[in-house]
Amino acid sequence: MEQGETSARNDALQRIFAHLSKAPAGEPSLESIRQQAETYAMGEAGEGLSECREVMVEIGALQASWFIPPRASETRRHVHLHGGGWVAGSIASHRALAAEMAFASRIPVLLPAYRLAPEDPFPAALDDVAEAFDHARNFGADGFFERSRVSLSGDSAGGNLATALTLKLALSGREVPAALLLMSPFLAISIEPSAFASQLQDPVVAPQAMEMVGAMYAPGSKVSDVLIEPLRAPDDLLAKFPPTLIQVSASETLRDQGWAFANRLWSARAQARLSFWPDVPHVWQVFMRSLPDAQQAIAEAAVFLKSV
Repeated sequence: MEQGETSARNDALQRIFAHLSKAPAGEPSLESIRQQAETYAMGEAGEGLSECREVMVEIGALQASWFIPPRASETRRHVHLHGGGWVAGSIASHRALAAEMAFASRIPVLLPAYRLAPEDPFPAALDDVAEAFDHARNFGADGFFERSRVSLSGDSAGGNLATALTLKLALSGREVPAALLLMSPFLAISIEPSAFASQLQDPVVAPQAMEMVGAMYAPGSKVSDVLIEPLRAPDDLLAKFPPTLIQVSASETLRDQGWAFANRLWSARAQARLSFWPDVPHVWQVFMRSLPDAQQAIAEAAVFLKSV
């Protein structure tokens, strides 16, 4: 990277971290978490949002949007699950990311608005994303058109849901996704960050906030349930996982969960790839307009999805 590009990247990172550090004083509230999720990406969007065709669909009581890129693949579909700690996030907050993934990969992307906690705790969100994934297997944006090669991704808590859904399918003996992409995944509520990770200056994901949203998502549940904490899944289930790409920042609190899950998959002899990115924030992929790392991570994800 040339000096001018390095300077522009550093300026972008400084601006992004300043934005993410503007948290309300005091303990986080449900309202503040939801507001942060909707403004997280600072309104950034790439070429995909203007180039893709958006088709809103109803899947039972579930709202979702398809993002159809020009020259879309006729043999593949993809489902992305938004983050937000299970309590926040929406189609609006993740529209630009879903469209950019579709545009970069030439694969239609379905983005469902699953139910949120605490109003609808576990397993409501997991049930919703399972329904959305089944829909993508049988319907495209323009009606019934069955496709078997459907891949799956999620960012942050959406990465938890994507992993939990893969486990749920494996447990029931059903076909798992063709590929799994995890962006800064939140894979365990009760496991404390390592001593080193606890020292990271992550303005987004703090241990107390992880505990708070976990209690909202799974009140009274055993967090050791692998559908709540996929990091605890046994090897025999992990061995059934599809090719998996995990993208994680070396500077975020959830870094070690991504690393640990990659190790679990390797131990189970599943095909997995761990992609570490320095200096960037949690789910940096949403800053696609100003941060070259975001553009490169989306390009890496697109190559992965097209290769499996």
